[in-house]
Amino acid sequence: MKKNVKKKMNKKKKKIIIITTAVVLFFVILIVLLKISENKPINSKDEANSLQSIVEFCECKFISSRESEVDGYSLDIYLEFKYDTYQDGESKQPYYDVTIEGICEFLKYNSIRLIDESRGLIIRVDTNSTSITKKYFNDVEESEYFSKLLSQVNLENENTFKETDFDVTSELQTLINNEWKTENINFGQKTSTFRNYDIYFDNGYRIRNINGKVFNIVFTNKFQKEVIKDIKVGDSFDKIKQSLGDNYIEKNGILEYMGKDLYVCFSSNEISIYPRITYNYTQFEKLVERYNEDKDFNSFMNNLTSLWSDYSLYRYDTSYCEIWYPLRGIKIYNSRTSMEGIQIYQEYNGSFKDDHKDYYQLYYKTNESLIIEQEKNRILLETDRADVTDGSYKSTKYVMKADFNEENKAYNIAFFSIDKSNADSELSKNIYASKTYWYDDENLIYSIAYQGIYMYNATTRETKTIITGTDEFDITNFDYANKTLTYDGKDIKIEI
Repeated sequence: MKKNVKKKMNKKKKKIIIITTAVVLFFVILIVLLKISENKPINSKDEANSLQSIVEFCECKFISSRESEVDGYSLDIYLEFKYDTYQDGESKQPYYDVTIEGICEFLKYNSIRLIDESRGLIIRVDTNSTSITKKYFNDVEESEYFSKLLSQVNLENENTFKETDFDVTSELQTLINNEWKTENINFGQKTSTFRNYDIYFDNGYRIRNINGKVFNIVFTNKFQKEVIKDIKVGDSFDKIKQSLGDNYIEKNGILEYMGKDLYVCFSSNEISIYPRITYNYTQFEKLVERYNEDKDFNSFMNNLTSLWSDYSLYRYDTSYCEIWYPLRGIKIYNSRTSMEGIQIYQEYNGSFKDDHKDYYQLYYKTNESLIIEQEKNRILLETDRADVTDGSYKSTKYVMKADFNEENKAYNIAFFSIDKSNADSELSKNIYASKTYWYDDENLIYSIAYQGIYMYNATTRETKTIITGTDEFDITNFDYANKTLTYDGKDIKIEI
């Protein structure tokens, strides 16, 4: 009897052990499967269900994470990034931006630190509840970190842009002899004004003056003589290189050479000339040194523009400031989102070029040409061909371009000749047009609130008054077939 009881108890124990073992084994397998599932590769950030999965999705090696050792940060994440901050000849800032954004978005924008011990890199990421506010790479703000990085790379790999000897056309030689001053120089009959340039259409050039000196002269295909040596407008780059040699910069479809007295930029249908002038940079360098000490950008800019008023571009508002001095080799840009600072280009010839001062927001781009950057912007500005007039009809001869203010009024109104058979032109910069309609291929109707309605002929560059008064002059329609204009509920027939 006792043996039977004992046997039954042993069977029961075995059963319990088997069941227990099975349950434990089940949970072990379940945990392993969950762990595998949790860390399996994902195809989008939306599939991420763990910190490791989002880190690996961002092409980083996940090592570990723990509560941050630094106040104000919730988490320290140890990882290895895919790239160095500068690798394969380029900045990897875009990669770091995308990676950091992906990780922070997964963590609901908690402030974190990303630590890559293999690279000696600690990135602090400050956030609010919905976005990243600041990033610091080894305690240096991101834009300054990458700008300094690129600056150092430029200094370590400096190239020499050598001077090329060449003859110039008599028109240019006269300007050089006059130290690029425009006084007492007969440029011919001015046809129009366009985007800061005086157009001498029949002569084949356009000129931009700054402070009484030529800043840029552009020769067009109407200029039939040689401009530089034996080179005419429209000559191929191969011919130019064969004639002038190998000391050039080629970028964005522009070929640049540097002569004794000028920089010359060749493009497919223009030859653009910029003066090469020797400047004194002593006072500028003192301003930069002071800015390094006080970090007062507004004071620096006020002093700079008082010192030098010959900038080619200067624009600013409460969120950004940008100024260009191409002939001096200096460009400055700072905004709420990008602190690109004071940039020194190859045209610069002050003491910073050799001393390489490591000042606050002073960056070196001495392998890059600010002249080419200026030329690229000029060409883009003159080749933007999207017509912005009201109404469905568009001229086949001209394109009208304009800027628009907060009230949607057009200003800086300019006219591009589509086939270049006529001069480009522009309206007075004081005009803010409420509405603009093409009357035909040459004539544009525009209204000015409480002043009148006018017609501008882009070929003759003459303005005709249609009506004046104190009405709102809100044009709502123009019937092209009948040439009837509707404004303020009234109809008038327009006849040339």
